[in-house]
Amino acid sequence: MQENRKLDITLRDIIQEIPPKFIQILTGKSATKLLDTSLPEVKDRRVDFLVELEDGKIFHLELQTNNDKNMPFRMLEYYTLISRKYPSKEIIQMVLYVGEKPLNMQNKLEKKNLKFNYILKDIKQIKCEELLNSEDLTDKILAVLCDVKEPSKYFGHLLTELLKLPERERRDYIKKLLNLLSYRPKLMLEFKKEEEKMPLTLDRETIENHPLFKEGIEKGKLETKREDILNLYNELNLEPEKIAKILKVPLDFVKEVLNKK
Repeated sequence: MQENRKLDITLRDIIQEIPPKFIQILTGKSATKLLDTSLPEVKDRRVDFLVELEDGKIFHLELQTNNDKNMPFRMLEYYTLISRKYPSKEIIQMVLYVGEKPLNMQNKLEKKNLKFNYILKDIKQIKCEELLNSEDLTDKILAVLCDVKEPSKYFGHLLTELLKLPERERRDYIKKLLNLLSYRPKLMLEFKKEEEKMPLTLDRETIENHPLFKEGIEKGKLETKREDILNLYNELNLEPEKIAKILKVPLDFVKEVLNKK
């Protein structure tokens, strides 16, 4: 839970910089200014992201890392509070799913006297190249959450851009990238390969000492073993214990893979 909290903070921190291409892809328009995300209520409520678009409409974005069956109720509550704060504005709402598992949420709420809906989008539907071609570095970093078809090309380009930054700024962006990579553990190994090709000025110590780096690498290694586990089981009919010993992976992980096949 604490790790997810750190990741959520990183993601919200990045979008507060209003990555231009990212907002354009989500809305078809440019954002003109960042709005106060706190909403009026007895207790302080904050949405993830709230901006006024070039046409005067309000764009409300919620970032969701897991499937939440109560999301429609939350979005309805947010809609009401935003409407109270900006009564003359048209509101566009979107839930952007950034999780690794398949998207499985509703984007509407229908009751006898109520019909409410919002946009629901999976960030993996966004082409990585669209953000990578942006002039803004925040767009390029957010691209890691999309469907990265060529990881080595992506990380090579991104790390080259990071090397151009002053040391303090570069270190900050690297930490943000590592946090986002924890949403995509399969890419952590690819990142490590490309990072090792770069000069030491890339702050390798910062990278390797990051608490999520080693954990992400281990997750990435396990993910690459899934196919091997299934092959050994299907082709040779080996017992889980034997597979775990051969591949040097936890027995619980082997059983988990086989139970989901």
